[in-house]
Order: sequence, then structure tokens, then C-alpha cells
Amino acid sequence: GMRCGRGGMAATAAAAGTGGASRRGSNMPGVTVRRREVTAPATSRCGASTLVKICGVTNATDAAAAADAGADFIGMIMWPKAKRGVSDAAAAEIAAVATARGATPVGVFVDESAETINGRCAAAGIPVAQLHGDGARASLPGLRSDLRVVWVLNCQPDGTPTTALPDTAGRQPDWVLLDGMQGGSGQALDWTRLSPPPAREGWLLAGGLKPDNVAAAVAAARPYAVDVSSGVCGPDGLKKDLDKVAAFVEGVKYASVT
Repeated sequence: GMRCGRGGMAATAAAAGTGGASRRGSNMPGVTVRRREVTAPATSRCGASTLVKICGVTNATDAAAAADAGADFIGMIMWPKAKRGVSDAAAAEIAAVATARGATPVGVFVDESAETINGRCAAAGIPVAQLHGDGARASLPGLRSDLRVVWVLNCQPDGTPTTALPDTAGRQPDWVLLDGMQGGSGQALDWTRLSPPPAREGWLLAGGLKPDNVAAAVAAARPYAVDVSSGVCGPDGLKKDLDKVAAFVEGVKYASVT
């Protein structure tokens, strides 16, 4: 797969500034828009070979802490009916904090029109839209060409997708994300049986990930990135438990060196 030679010397060379412009650029989320060759290995800001997305962030403090812990993507729920949904003002604040720290903000949509997704992302400074429901997925052809896209595939526990992929004749997403049947339910997938479809930038694994199982998930499934929301929440289900965030990132790092 795409994982050959990720991390290790390439990451060290890039960090030292000896890896050439394209490789140096690939280590700076937010400057990855022009990267089309998948030859330079993706390396997480935390030093792991698997990238980290902390999702369901509701406030700028948690966004800053997640980015400082090494998260590559900071996700927020833009659907107003969600418990963790954020206002336009909060979205802009979270996106600004994430971007300033070198992480990429992601807005998660469920049933919004292309016009709404384009408008809210532009207003908040969000460069990536995650299409999490049928309505939002149907908006893909109408999204701005500079807005990158994560297409969510809901899967049965054995990994069988229940969501269709976009029409091959039209626009394709930059990433696909494999999640359980009910996003946010904490239902884990069978990591050994997943066959993610090809995507330009790679695929993300979600569903029931937490600090104590993410190393095993990475070792078994070898995703481009892992995505966690409820697995790093505090007792109120809204604010993040920053110790859990740090432990999750450590688990990803541990998996990438073993």
C-alpha cells in the first residue's frame, strides 16, 4: 500500500529541512493543498506515520490543546442539531486556533446543501468538509473546487460498507472515512477485514477508537489517519479530556514504531 517508508528517516530529514521543498511542505498541514504526488510519505505532526484527527471539538481551548498534542486535523460538527454542534462564531474561533498551530480544521456536515457547506466553510476559514450524511454527500458536485472533502462510508461491524461511493463520472473525494453504522456510537469495526476504496489522499479509520485500543487498530488496519471523538471526551460528552487526547496520540506514536 501507500505506507512503505513512512516516518523514520524521511520525517527526520523533513524536520531537519533537508528533505526538499515538496517533502517539507507535506509536513505542514494547511500547505498540503498543492501536494498531488503521494510519493512523499505522510507524517503526523506528532511524529507518527499515521495522522491523527480529533473530532467533535466544541471550543477553542480544546482545539489548541489537541493541536499542541500533535493532532493533524481538528474536526467540528457543523450540523446544528448535534449535541456537539458549533455556531459560526465558535467554528471560526476553533479553525483559527487550529490553523495557527499547524493543524487542519475540518467541518462535519450531515444534511446541508452545497450552498450552506460552501458558505459556512468560507466564513469560518475551514478548508476541509466532511460529508457525514446522505444530504451532505449529495452536495459533493456543488462544492467549491478548493474545498477538500472527506466522504464518510458507514460500515457494518464486519467492515461491509452500507454507503455508496460517489458517481465515478463526477468529482471524487480527497479522503474516505470508514465509520460504524452510527457515527459517534463508539461501535468499533473489525480492523482486520476492512477494504477501503482508493482515495487521492488516503483513508481514515473511525468508530470506537480510544487511547487503549488505537495502537492495535493502527497495527491491524494501517489507515492513513485515525479519527476519534467520543473516545477522548470528558464526563459531559462535550469538552475533551486532555489526558485522553495525549494518551490517544501516544498510542498512535507507539503503533507506528512497533
